[in-house]
Amino acid sequence: MRFDDPALFALFALILPLLWLLRRETRLVRPRYLLPQLYGAPPLSSRPSRRMRTLPWLGLLRVLALALIVIAASRPQATTVEAVKPAEGIDIVLVIDTSSSMATARLDDDATRMEGARRVARSFVAQRKANGNDRIGLVMFQRRALVLSPLTLDLDAIDEMVEVSVRSGLIPDGTALGVATMEAIDLLRGSDAASRIVVVLTDGENNVPDITPNQSAAVARATGVRLYTIGLPSNVQQVGVGFNELTLVYMADETGGVYFRATDARELAAAYESISDLERERVGDEVFLTTQELAPWFLLAAGVLVVIEIAMRSSWWRRLP
Repeated sequence: MRFDDPALFALFALILPLLWLLRRETRLVRPRYLLPQLYGAPPLSSRPSRRMRTLPWLGLLRVLALALIVIAASRPQATTVEAVKPAEGIDIVLVIDTSSSMATARLDDDATRMEGARRVARSFVAQRKANGNDRIGLVMFQRRALVLSPLTLDLDAIDEMVEVSVRSGLIPDGTALGVATMEAIDLLRGSDAASRIVVVLTDGENNVPDITPNQSAAVARATGVRLYTIGLPSNVQQVGVGFNELTLVYMADETGGVYFRATDARELAAAYESISDLERERVGDEVFLTTQELAPWFLLAAGVLVVIEIAMRSSWWRRLP
């Protein structure tokens, strides 16, 4: 239960004088008439009868009625949550490294980094699909960046592209991290979503000088795009394959994002889950409520108490003038 106008609880101060008068009345109970003692008659008790002693307490019904009226004035409401969903949509571009090292290095004993990346990315897309109003774009990169999909609400299509198209060998080998990030930022141009983010996953170091990661981070910051970066470092150093973790940290910090280090499938899944939670917290939730006004019930109860008091004062507790 909630109150639409709780400030009116200040009216409870009106009850205090009433309680004081009621307490004073209980201490001043006296018979209305003093009768002389008749000779030979049994002595009259100076103590008031039970009816006289309890009469002032009928005022408690009046106090309770007034309290119920104050509560009714504060508009008590019973609310039921009908639905909860993100208040605004999120525009997301997934950037996935598909270089040869992703296809050869192992993430787990039974899967390569590429297979693990595809599996976790599909799970992330499924979560966004449940939210209903998020758009996702997809960019893969090796020596060049390839835009597989612009921003779309058709997340089934994105899921299929991640499953089928994200693989090594479609373009020359290399790691165009800066170029791919810039392509993702360009997809978000003109977006009016509440939150615009790019999720970059790579296991290598930028080796295409056309656009550096630092330059793409500067553009992201200027356009209000957050970069979340996920690094997949290798425990075994591969010939010709470098990994610059500081670059990924810089890209995230520069744009208000977060860098995640993932050495296995569990940590990779946790990184995507954390990104989803962080963005949901930023955007917030929109809650749909069904509200029922309870004030009439409190007023009815107050009226019943007043009627009871009047009836009792008119019957057994009736006082003669």
